[in-house]
Amino acid sequence: MNIAILGAGWLGSVLAKKYIENNHNVIVSTTSREKQSIFVKNGLKSMLIEVTEEKIIGDYSFFNGIELLIITIPPMLRKNRNIKYVEMMERVIEKIVNFKIKKVIYTSSTSVYGFRKENITEKSKTNPMTDTAKKILMCEKKLLENPSFESCIVRLGGLIGPDRHPVYSLSMKQNLPNPKSPINLIHQIDAVGITLCLSENWNGNEIFNAVTKYHPSRKDYYVSISKIAKLAPPKFEKKGKIRGEISSSKLLELTNYQFKVENLLILN
Repeated sequence: MNIAILGAGWLGSVLAKKYIENNHNVIVSTTSREKQSIFVKNGLKSMLIEVTEEKIIGDYSFFNGIELLIITIPPMLRKNRNIKYVEMMERVIEKIVNFKIKKVIYTSSTSVYGFRKENITEKSKTNPMTDTAKKILMCEKKLLENPSFESCIVRLGGLIGPDRHPVYSLSMKQNLPNPKSPINLIHQIDAVGITLCLSENWNGNEIFNAVTKYHPSRKDYYVSISKIAKLAPPKFEKKGKIRGEISSSKLLELTNYQFKVENLLILN
């Protein structure tokens, strides 16, 4: 299969390597010449592509002959709140249509559900509570509503893995809310594995939750992982709301995927 990954960052670059291992033809985009050189040295075909709210800058041959486009561009709204993420996605959709790409996977986020007391499935009502989550949900809808291609929306839980774990930013913080709420996380290994698996098992427009079935309370988890990281644990409020667990049952029933990292008390 000819696959393009738009946004080969922390997740997309690892995903590209796995596709190559599975004998797919892969091309990745980056906005950095330095990263492009690294990709090429590692045997990855790469092109400089920059998505802006007005246009896509770069060599449009990136989209030629692509059977599956995987979009892993993060909103990056925390770094620059002026980024018009939805408009950027509209420019991407224009290229999908123009180049007659028929299948799209978009790595979304479970943040689109907001805070819900009941356990959450793909049928649960969305209620995004942050600006970022609202924009992600709008992008989902634009992809799903376009009749020119099929879209697979993968709503990833909180991502952890090499050089990425919330414990480092939460250490020593005070009065964190909702100590008894369950965690809803997923390791990079499984985020990659699930995306790879879905690309071979889905047809039509679909939405899938992707969260590891490991749901200790926030307090229990972050106190335990702080000890492993040899960091001072965060302090939680005594009381708080309890949100529901996010279920990946639909994904597991369709694909028979087996999670590789089931115990998330790890730092890499």
